[in-house]
Amino acid sequence: MTKVMAALAVGGALLLAACGATADPDPAESPVAATSASPASAPSTAQASTAAASPSASPSPTTPRPFALTANVKDEASEVPVDTLLTVTPTSGRVDQVTVESTASGRNAVQITGTVNGQGVWTASSRLDPDARYTVTARGTSDAGKAATRTVSFRTASVVRSQEVFPTLEPVINGPYGVAQPVVIHFDAPVKNKAEFERNMHVTSVPAQEGSWGWFDDKTVHWRPRVHWKPGTKVTLNANLNGVNAGDGRYGQLNRTLKLQIGKDQAGQVDIAKHTITWKRDGKVVGTWPMTAGKPGFTTRSGTKVVMEKAENITMNSETTGIARDSAEGYDLKVAFALRVTKSGEFIHSAPWNAGNFGVRNASHGCVGMDEEQMYSLYTTAQIGDPVVFTGSERTLEAGNGWTEWDLTWEQWKARSALK
Repeated sequence: MTKVMAALAVGGALLLAACGATADPDPAESPVAATSASPASAPSTAQASTAAASPSASPSPTTPRPFALTANVKDEASEVPVDTLLTVTPTSGRVDQVTVESTASGRNAVQITGTVNGQGVWTASSRLDPDARYTVTARGTSDAGKAATRTVSFRTASVVRSQEVFPTLEPVINGPYGVAQPVVIHFDAPVKNKAEFERNMHVTSVPAQEGSWGWFDDKTVHWRPRVHWKPGTKVTLNANLNGVNAGDGRYGQLNRTLKLQIGKDQAGQVDIAKHTITWKRDGKVVGTWPMTAGKPGFTTRSGTKVVMEKAENITMNSETTGIARDSAEGYDLKVAFALRVTKSGEFIHSAPWNAGNFGVRNASHGCVGMDEEQMYSLYTTAQIGDPVVFTGSERTLEAGNGWTEWDLTWEQWKARSALK
């Protein structure tokens, strides 16, 4: 590439002046001085004194400056950290447009755009990809109104896969989802700089609703609104994590976007002691059915749970919960319809083998079992993201055993954010 500028390192930033500029102003951009500086034509002391006192005297004209800018990366720099957020600041004139080109390739390569703030500073929308050459081209206008273009080129440092943090999003399809549906991000490596990650994970909704991120551990963060979503809300997550410093020498691997549609306002109530389950829509009861829950030793947890999964024709095997299949409590059963409500394996599901216990006693290994026809009716109505409040047992729901954010007050939930 042919260089088209003179470069001076100023305070760690790059000052780019107009191509071929000298200390003398461009005659085309500057007015001509009114008098000559030659000693032969200099005014006498008396004349100078009179001129200084005269109200008709004019100040010397200001010389318009050529377009110049500073960037936070030096031209031809190498090993630039990927967590660098590019900025371009005009030191004279104004920035009209900035474009960024790179040699980064692959489906996850980030196309960098940016915005100019009220002070005229252009800031990139995303950080950098590793081991790539970048060219930043700024087009602007000098103080005299003359168009100019300046460029900076550099190369970023390499990052190996073990230094990258990959985000996995939940849920994975558009919906519709229930009014308690959280936005969930799982990371494949620990995130130490949680606050920095939160600053780059943005959840917006139409209509707008207040909400907050909350961390369950170093690899799991959820976002929930202050109160349940309004039915019909459209939710968007922009996780701009590419190159963001996760701490301990790790960086976000890529940007990710998620769009969700919130559906009907539905909620369930399970009374473990009374052996009933009730379902509501828009606050009105649409069905109450007898059921059986966990027997002694397998008590169903009380707490606010959220439907995490809908499944048909699945096998429930005791070995997945640590119970040997050939033991006295072992089981291997086919289930027609099921709604998962915890990570540990609690479901609301059809259980025809337990028909004699519905509405009478708790006889399951922790799940809520129902008549198959009634469960089918509930299954076809329920949405992933519907809240279900379980009461009637002394065993409480553990934090993180499913989507448990609604088991906390709003103040308790906000306290889990890294941004204070």
